[in-house]
Amino acid sequence: MAAALLVVLGFTLLDIESGSGAGSNISTSILDDGSKTRLTCTLNSSDTAILGHRWMKGDRLLQEDSQPDLTTEYEVDPDARSGQYSCTFLSEPTGRTASVNVNGPPKIEAVTKSEVGIEGERVVLVCESQSFPPITEWAWYKVNDAGDQVLNNKSQNKFVVSSETRTELYIQDLDLKADPGKYACYGTNTEGKDRDIITLRLRSRLTALWPFLGVVTEVVVLVTIILVCEKCQKPDDVLGEEDTGSAPPKSSGHRTKDKDKRNAN
Repeated sequence: MAAALLVVLGFTLLDIESGSGAGSNISTSILDDGSKTRLTCTLNSSDTAILGHRWMKGDRLLQEDSQPDLTTEYEVDPDARSGQYSCTFLSEPTGRTASVNVNGPPKIEAVTKSEVGIEGERVVLVCESQSFPPITEWAWYKVNDAGDQVLNNKSQNKFVVSSETRTELYIQDLDLKADPGKYACYGTNTEGKDRDIITLRLRSRLTALWPFLGVVTEVVVLVTIILVCEKCQKPDDVLGEEDTGSAPPKSSGHRTKDKDKRNAN
């Protein structure tokens, strides 16, 4: 317990940061308690009412409340411990913010665990990390039974673009035989190394056209049926018109019979 208090005191003395309010400071501390890590920010004073608190990791919102306290805490996710955190005391006209950096080995995450590409086209595989310290080295490998194959800007139809928080592997002119498989992205910082795996699946160009060809086939069949039905109905219509024209009017026949009867009388 005494050791934990010394750790808190040490971080508090080292991590005091000035807020945006005049005459106010935010002190920060990091306390490791077993598998848990608790971050604390304390505002020494405030001339305006505190409307709440906000915790961020990078540009991602972690927690927000509407409590008026001068102290706020956040418990770090142990699976993604390291990173650059910030606490903000919400007040008018502007809030006061302090940063809390938690050191640790990187946590690498693939943006998508599985990608589907089309033969002959391009695909981009992406991995990210919000760890602290930042990633100093990224590396890509094609995972093979015979041994992982290093991928870089000298690899055929592949090139890599990386920053501290993100790496992208571009694969152009996808080959249906050579390119499908598992790809590993590695990230290294001063605290350690981590990796994640992305599975790439490919479809042939013809496979991608099947839905379109199916629609075209249905339209052709429908038009053919309509044309056949119309062709079958036309002879009956013509025959009906000819029969109607050759038959004498019924009214004319009645008049002829009446005239013959009068002449006989």
